[in-house]
Amino acid sequence: MKRATSKDVAKLAGVSQTTVSFVMNNTPNVSLSEEPEKKVLDAANQLQYIPNSFARGLKTSQSKLLGVFLPTMDNPYYPMLMQYIEKYTARLGYSVILCCTYRNPEREKAYLDLCEEKHMDGVIYLFTPNWMKRVVQLSHTIPVVLLSEKSDDIPLNTISLNGFRCGYLVAKYLLDLGHKSIAFLMSSVSSVSLTRTKRLEGIRSAIRDAGLPPETLQVFTAPLGDSGQSEAEAGYSIMEQLLKRKDITAVIGVNDLVAFGALSCVLNSEDKRVPQDVSICGFDNIYLTTMTRPKITTVSYCTEALCELAVDMVLKATGDSDVLKLASEPQLIVRESTGPAPGTSGQCVSS
Repeated sequence: MKRATSKDVAKLAGVSQTTVSFVMNNTPNVSLSEEPEKKVLDAANQLQYIPNSFARGLKTSQSKLLGVFLPTMDNPYYPMLMQYIEKYTARLGYSVILCCTYRNPEREKAYLDLCEEKHMDGVIYLFTPNWMKRVVQLSHTIPVVLLSEKSDDIPLNTISLNGFRCGYLVAKYLLDLGHKSIAFLMSSVSSVSLTRTKRLEGIRSAIRDAGLPPETLQVFTAPLGDSGQSEAEAGYSIMEQLLKRKDITAVIGVNDLVAFGALSCVLNSEDKRVPQDVSICGFDNIYLTTMTRPKITTVSYCTEALCELAVDMVLKATGDSDVLKLASEPQLIVRESTGPAPGTSGQCVSS
């Protein structure tokens, strides 16, 4: 169905396009009688006319708006990305609409509707979409970039955070320190996370390459039932159970918040020390990792540069059929929360 224009509204209402513009844009200092205003509004409603009031003039058909999808605000990692994106887009004269789904597919769908309704100039996803077919369809009219994980099955421009490489780096570092009993801690999520899957695959790959058995790694996930539990609380509660065991010498949080919760638990215990008795590390390099004592070993992605690249990819999209797949090179940030496995020799390196 062809989208109604202001000309269509003017014709149905029996008024000029200028009058339609005055009414729909609520132009200040312009006085109109009640009758033509009612005619315009009735015609617009009948035609389901959506004024592009966000455009910088109808001449350019640009909304100067970008939609940024993120799965949660609880993890400081995502507000950090939003800050980088918003700061950069502001310099370019664009505004950002924050589309936080709270991992609810229906909220995500509603925001996709909003992106179409507002004729946004682009969309950036900070996670793998739940409505993949819908997003792919949207990408035919609005540029879409994923700043998440790369998958050959996803026909969208993607900047991969290289979760596999992240997991491999952390695991290899711990194995080199002599750790042979490692726990991977995950908070509960209702939908599959490609990032978590890739990180876990990378950890397992490093263990295989080291010639160690799969049992070297044990995976622990917080129960899904406690929906009000934060990721830090999930890390804390899992770590409480692990402290009752004697075999685990290293813990990898699925992200820095989970690692922070695990660290807090150990620091509150009476007989365990970090990193002398147990090493703890995470992913994302959020600000909390430098505010704890000990500071948390983590993985960084040079996120500000990647956020700016995502914006550039959206705004400079050419509309051709080629799908661009890029991968970041993550960096291991070694700090005070990791050290040699108990009973082994080695040096704990911190930064």
